[in-house]
Amino acid sequence: MAIIGYIIGILVGLYFTFSIVLFYILGIAMYVIMKKIFIKKDKFVNSNQFKLISSRRYFRYIKLILNQKAIFCIIIFSIISNTNIIFQNKKYENLYKDEQIVEQTAIIVSNKQEKEYHNQYKIKLCATNLYLYLQVDKKSTNELEYGDKIKFKGKFVKPTSQRNYGGFDYQNYLKMLRICGTVKAETLQVVAKKKANFIFSIANQMNIVIKQKIDSNFKEEEANILKGVLLGDTTQIEQEIQEKFRVTNISHILAVSGMHITYLIIGINVLFQSKIGKRGTGFLVIVFLIFYLLVTGFSPSVVRAGVMGILVTGAKIFYRKNDTWTSLAISLFCILIYHPFLITHIGLQFSYLGTIGMLLFHQNVLTFLRNRKIKNRKWKYKWNRKFILVISKVKEILAVTISAQLAILPVMLYHFNLFGTYFLFTNFLVSLIMGPIIIIGGITIVISFCFPFVPKILIFILRFLIHMLLLISHLGELPFAKIYIPTPKIWMILLYYFFLLMANFIYPLYQVKKLTYTQMRGRNLMALAKYKLFQHKKKYATVMLSVLVLFLLISMIPKKLEIHFVDVGQGDCTFIQTPQNKTILIDGGGSSSIKFEVGRNILLPYILDRGYTQIDYVFISHFDQDHVGGIFTILKELKIGKVIISRQGEDSENYQEFLKIIKDRKIAVELVKMGDRVTIEKALYFDILWPSTQFIQDNILNNNSIVMKLNYQNFSMLFTGDIEEKSERKVLDNYKGKESKLASKVLKVAHHGSKTSSMEEILKVVQPRVALIGVGKNNLFKHPSEITIKNLERYRITIYRTDEKGEITLKVNKNGKFEIKTMY
Repeated sequence: MAIIGYIIGILVGLYFTFSIVLFYILGIAMYVIMKKIFIKKDKFVNSNQFKLISSRRYFRYIKLILNQKAIFCIIIFSIISNTNIIFQNKKYENLYKDEQIVEQTAIIVSNKQEKEYHNQYKIKLCATNLYLYLQVDKKSTNELEYGDKIKFKGKFVKPTSQRNYGGFDYQNYLKMLRICGTVKAETLQVVAKKKANFIFSIANQMNIVIKQKIDSNFKEEEANILKGVLLGDTTQIEQEIQEKFRVTNISHILAVSGMHITYLIIGINVLFQSKIGKRGTGFLVIVFLIFYLLVTGFSPSVVRAGVMGILVTGAKIFYRKNDTWTSLAISLFCILIYHPFLITHIGLQFSYLGTIGMLLFHQNVLTFLRNRKIKNRKWKYKWNRKFILVISKVKEILAVTISAQLAILPVMLYHFNLFGTYFLFTNFLVSLIMGPIIIIGGITIVISFCFPFVPKILIFILRFLIHMLLLISHLGELPFAKIYIPTPKIWMILLYYFFLLMANFIYPLYQVKKLTYTQMRGRNLMALAKYKLFQHKKKYATVMLSVLVLFLLISMIPKKLEIHFVDVGQGDCTFIQTPQNKTILIDGGGSSSIKFEVGRNILLPYILDRGYTQIDYVFISHFDQDHVGGIFTILKELKIGKVIISRQGEDSENYQEFLKIIKDRKIAVELVKMGDRVTIEKALYFDILWPSTQFIQDNILNNNSIVMKLNYQNFSMLFTGDIEEKSERKVLDNYKGKESKLASKVLKVAHHGSKTSSMEEILKVVQPRVALIGVGKNNLFKHPSEITIKNLERYRITIYRTDEKGEITLKVNKNGKFEIKTMY
């Protein structure tokens, strides 16, 4: 109960601004009211009458689980954790202001991480014991090592919070790592060497040496995967390989967890138990586990498995009975007391949920699989006994995989929106080769320390097994290997777990011959429910049909038009949800960076978080990278209705890539030009205002961008792509005397607010009330230009910029009135 209270306190502190004490005051008040309303009514009911719905009975069940001691324990520990996390939040938020100059002394507590433009280190401030990231220019002559004491001066960069709906929250991510922010070093001086904690320094050095041993004996790709499997270090594994592991649901092998600890314990027992006995081997196991925790950097999943392994081994040494649930609670308690923000760590969530799933559901799943027997007598007696034993073992492995996946599934969909259809097959294959990889890998590393040469047979076996892993990961490329699922809501996840637990309770009621008293009551309730449903089936059918019709009618009610100006950094992207629930994507941002894809890392998760796996219309204004780069991922991964583009004046690489994708996926394409109209639904359409049939040759991609006007009731919005002054003048000339066709309430400012666009003449004709600028923070182009900003301000146009406001959302009602909401 202590750990439950501790988790409740953390969650309230993370997602609500008020103290949990107020929550308990409201809860007690509600309890008193419920008790007076419902329980007093039951006193007048005949005690001999057995009711299906009885508040008195269910309150009694709750009291059996949550007695006064348990409730008191939950309240105390939740208040402690809630107070702690509120205090921690304030400490992180009040450390330094953004862009503040910081001059401090610190100790380097990580190895160098090479980024695109700088080297990064984790440092511990000597004065406050807080952690920061230190960014050092690659041109710097300072060579920093783990344990160096440094004196530095630099500019503090406060981490950004969530910039789009459902988007990545870098601030919370750094809090999870116990890091307050980043400092860009201006001056740097090494004051002393080897000042870090002695034990952690040795562990870090061992980690480096182990990696060097792996690198010296294996090829680069093999070494990177082996480091991921044995040490949980995935920093050097290519993003493409990690994605394949995710699709096939085997990415858990790259996070050191219970599987690794189990095989480590088995290996040590096999090697040493006959020589030093059970107790001696037990002490050796504990020493090895502590060492392994140090070397792998205390990731939450390995801490969970390591602490449980130590508790189980310690119980055997001292002849005590081990309770798995207690061990699980103690390990989680240790992690959350050390750092409460780790509750948001995906590895921790998967590790604990997977373990809980195996504890709760394994027996029922195994019983279900065993009951699936061969009914055909010919085949039943044709197969020999050995084959039947193999099938039995396969069922046991599958039961473990299924029970863990049942618990993990909704959280996995919440984080990744991805369901691998071959997960049973891939996990079964991986379970066969992971044991040998961990055991042989461990033996190989130990031998490499003791002898100058490692036996080639061990390296050959490991290489073969690693390539088997890669081969399994390629199953994700097969047809229908993955299904994208919209991000489930929290209430959906809770409902899923409720029905899963109910099914887990009900299933054995009809499988076990000797029932407990609780199971007997459950079976009686089920029988009564069936009887009541049969007795009043017409009544219940009418109610269910009425509810269904009501939901259908509600879903048919037209919604507001929602226009989301998505923050994709230095680029443009607009996602639109129409009143009839159609979806429109206009451009998709983009990035030339290999390590970060806007489409995969921002746009695809964003659309799935919004609840869609299909885009009805995709408009591509032009084929510059910052407008089309993110679109490619969407075209490859989601279902697309139609893509709308204009005739191209330049055969660019991006255009060739686009042609290849639409050909492979058989996506419909429509070419538009000035004067065309694209009707989306009743009262909602786009008028195409540019380009004409004659191309502007200057900066041909930008100047021939699609310019279009969205019309809905009395609302209008002008999308201008990246057109420049020449195009703007042509548009004005084409609509001379028809200026009303250009007039719009909202303007998407052309070319990210460049000084070559948004001249006064066009602003005077369009007369927008609001201007939206898609621009990256501190971008190299210094967009938006001061000239453009002054032009907009001169006409009293309200400016919204994605670098300052994050995602910008316009909600338009049926009368054309709109409201604007931003992330900041």
